[in-house]
Order: sequence, then structure tokens, then C-alpha cells
Amino acid sequence: MKKKGFVLLAAVMLFLSACSGNSGGQDAQTGDGSKTVVIAVMNADGFLQTAVRKFETLHPDIHVEIKEYMALPETNGNGMTGAISIADMEKFVQTVTTQVIAGKGSDLIYMNSLPEDKFVDKGLLVDLNELMDTDSSFVKNKYYENIMKASQNGDGLYAMPFSFALDLIQGNTELMQQAGITFDDKTWTWKQLKEIAKKLQQHTGPDHVAFVNLFSNQLLYDFINSNYSQLVRDGKPRFDSETFRDMMKEIKSMYDEGVLKEEFTYDYEKSLFRMAGLASLEQVAFNKDGFLRKPTVDGESNGVGFQSYFELGMNSKSKVQPEAWAFIKFLLSDEMQASSDLIGLPMNKSIVEAKLEEISVQARDEAVSKSIDSIKELLNGEAERRTSDMTVINIAMEEFAAFMSGQKSAEEVSKLIQNRVTTYLNE
Repeated sequence: MKKKGFVLLAAVMLFLSACSGNSGGQDAQTGDGSKTVVIAVMNADGFLQTAVRKFETLHPDIHVEIKEYMALPETNGNGMTGAISIADMEKFVQTVTTQVIAGKGSDLIYMNSLPEDKFVDKGLLVDLNELMDTDSSFVKNKYYENIMKASQNGDGLYAMPFSFALDLIQGNTELMQQAGITFDDKTWTWKQLKEIAKKLQQHTGPDHVAFVNLFSNQLLYDFINSNYSQLVRDGKPRFDSETFRDMMKEIKSMYDEGVLKEEFTYDYEKSLFRMAGLASLEQVAFNKDGFLRKPTVDGESNGVGFQSYFELGMNSKSKVQPEAWAFIKFLLSDEMQASSDLIGLPMNKSIVEAKLEEISVQARDEAVSKSIDSIKELLNGEAERRTSDMTVINIAMEEFAAFMSGQKSAEEVSKLIQNRVTTYLNE
């Protein structure tokens, strides 16, 4: 299971990493009088590379340097790239964190996989709310302010999201109607989903499962990511708790009771639900079942979950903060937000709304229209950020395998995770 966990995390980070820390404490002035903004990324994608070229054309007095910590490895010599290993990921996190804490980090830092809480506590990042509020040229209501607000750490916004995905699932609507199953996806729980899946299995047979190809370590990742603020609060872990032990037991029960299976299949028709987070508006055009909020552990929700695909924080020790802010604004410009290279949903509301209108006109389908209305409601409603520390999740996944195999109890595993995470967070 540990191997599966590593593969999962590598895939997650490859998916989320469009980009990620090293010149803030250095002289940013070049010999010709221009200034250099350094951006630390894990690997640079087409969106960031294009943005740099266009920005430098518009601002010849500002040079933007991409400091890439690990280019994606090429496989088979055919131009295709492979996944980043967990070891590489951990090295990136450790290297960039060490540099920023030492005052030597880049001006802009890819924050998705970094311990934001630790950076904020140490005063290492600029509160971008202050820059937005004092910049008369920045029109904040052009963007999804609910996403920005949910991305705050306390009262400050320390990592600007440029694109995001809604954390949703899809269900077989037709099958549920046939079985007479109804529920409120605003308040439903994983326990309810398990019972719904059991009821549907009475109609379909036990070879159908709630989700195909959803392994226990993946589900643990999802549980922790969705409830990270409960499990790590004010820099202190709470894994040695009934809340987390109940999460582990709930996961195990779904596999023990046949609702989920630890096996891979290409037969996706056997899945009663699908993990179908909305990361592209084109998904709406092909969706007939509609999107559902993901169930929660306790039935309480603070809004639709979302994950940022690309976030940048500004080093508080940067000597080129005005220039770094200018680049952040350019990434939020109409031109870049409409770029086909942007992975995820744009933060710019007008671009999203125009695309949804285009899909509605082209589809001329009642089911698609209903889905669009639902998506608009979700996009503009209360939002809850899904974020976590990948090192913490990796620790939990390593220890969780012993619980799933029956080698250790929930109590033993939760205490082991608590001790290891405590040590890590105190480093």
C-alpha cells in the first residue's frame, strides 16, 4: 500500500504542479538598471513560460527569472515527461523552505506544496490583501472573491490563486432514480454514501462499487486534505483523536463491506459514483449526470470545496516587491486568464461566464443547461479551500497501511502519526 501511496502523491503533485523560491535577499538590480524578479517553481509549465515572455515585452525594464528546481524527467526520448518521485517532492519542499527561512528565498514562490502556515507564522510572506487594497488599478471584484477569501490564512492572503478546481463528484443519476434514492448533497456524509452504495448494489449486484480504482490510501489523502484545518490547527496536530480514528475506521469499513475494492479495473461502468472534480469548463458540455458536492465526515460543510492549481506567495524580504506585484497582476490579466495554457478554472469571472454561455448555446441540451446553472451557483457560493502539507499526508499514509492490513489498531496508528507529525511541525 505504501507504494500505491507514493504513486498517488506523485500523480497528485504532477497534476497540481504547474509551477514553485531564490533571490529575495540578493541584489535585484542588474548592470543596465533593470530589475530581476525570481520565481521559484518545481517545474515551469507553458502558462508560466508564456506569461514571462509577454510580461518582459510589456516591461523591458523588468526581467523575470524562472528558477526551476526539478524539470520533469523525459521518458523514452520521445518528449513525453514522467512523474516526479516523492523523494524529489520532499527535496523540493525542504530546499525551498530552508532557503526562505534563511532569508535567501526567491521573490515569488510556488506555494501549493509548501507549509504555508509555517511561512506565515514566521512572517516570511507578504499579505497580498494589502497590495490589492492600496492599488487603485486592481479591480478585485473581477475575480472570484469567495475563492480569494477562502484562500486566506487568518485575515491575510499570502498565496494568490490563479486557477482552481471545484472538489466535486458525479453520480449515476438514472440509476439512483430507479432505486428511489434521494439525498441532500449539501449535508451528506461518507457514511451516507456507503449506505446509498449498498442500496444501489441491491439493484446492480455486488460487482458494482461506489468508486472504481479508489484505493484506501487515496481516500485517506482525500479525508485529510478535506479536513486538514481540523487535524492540524495553530501548528499543532490532532491525529491522536477520535475524529481521526473515526476517519480511518470509516475508510476501512467501506472496503471490508465491499463498497470499495483495492483493485484496478478498466470497467468504469461498474462505478456508481465518479471522482469528477471540475477542473475544466469543457467537462460541463459532456456531463449528463450533474455534479455533486463531495460528502463530508460529519455532515457539516463550509461551502463547496476547491483546490488551487497554481498559487504564488511573495517573499517578505524581496527587494523588488512592486515588480513582483506587477507580475502577479499580469497573471490575473484578461489575456493570461483566457490562455489555453492555464490549467484549471480561471479566477477571472467574466472569462468563466462567457465560456459557460458559449457551451450552453452550442449544447442546446436541458441537462447541460441545468448543470451550468448548478455550476454557477457553486462558483459564486461559499467556498472552502482544500489544502494540506504533503509531508504530513505522506507520514499518515505510511502508517495507515498497518491499520488497513490489520497489523495495528486505529489507536496505535493515530499515536504514531501524531508523534511523527509533531516532530516534523516542530522542526
